Amino acid sequence: MRYGIFSDIHGNLEALHAVLKRMEELGVERRICLGDLVGYCANPNECVDVIRQQSHLTILGNHDSVALGRESSENFNFYARRAIEWTRENLTPSTVAYLKTLSYLEVEGELCFVHASPRSPADWYYISGLDDAVDAFGFFKQKICFHGHTHWPVLVVMENEQSFRICDTFSHTLDKNQRLLVNVGSVGQPRDRNPQASFCICDSETLSVEIVRVPYEIEKTQDKMRKLNFADFLVSRLSEGR
Repeated sequence: MRYGIFSDIHGNLEALHAVLKRMEELGVERRICLGDLVGYCANPNECVDVIRQQSHLTILGNHDSVALGRESSENFNFYARRAIEWTRENLTPSTVAYLKTLSYLEVEGELCFVHASPRSPADWYYISGLDDAVDAFGFFKQKICFHGHTHWPVLVVMENEQSFRICDTFSHTLDKNQRLLVNVGSVGQPRDRNPQASFCICDSETLSVEIVRVPYEIEKTQDKMRKLNFADFLVSRLSEGR
């Protein structure tokens, strides 16, 4: 099965369309969304509508949870808080109903899917470095765990249950004694200084993965945000990939 796994759309409709189009070109058979459908950008309802139609499995993200009012935005920075408050006020009833159906973690065969970390998924831990990744391996049993949350794509390999390393490339095929933790990056707000939308392709037969980058109409997304008086910082960061 050829999977397309994507995360952190954050209301960026142009980036979402570009990613889904590229997945179709690459022959993706099953699409998995790892959460944060909303927040930061101008089209939360439209993105949820597309994902509801196109994603075969969708995970709940922390911005989705805050938008639903399940928890406070007090841990968000100033810009994220303003954006999620706007988002919450503008969600349609059908968007809210869909977000309420999403779970924190799902497993399919040798693949695990979560938004933040397999360690207590509802607590939104960040996997920000190798130490965090080493810890996360203890909380899933499958060969590969896919996550997002940091908006920064990275592959971490565990060998023989004792050796860990960050891959220096964005593709890898598992050997029999390896397991893998994959941050698929962000569709709608990449932060690795590459403004192109990010997602992951996985072949569940060969257990191979590859991070794919896709250009999209950034200026169109930014124009929408400006018309709705989104903060300049949120607008400009899209073209800078930060």
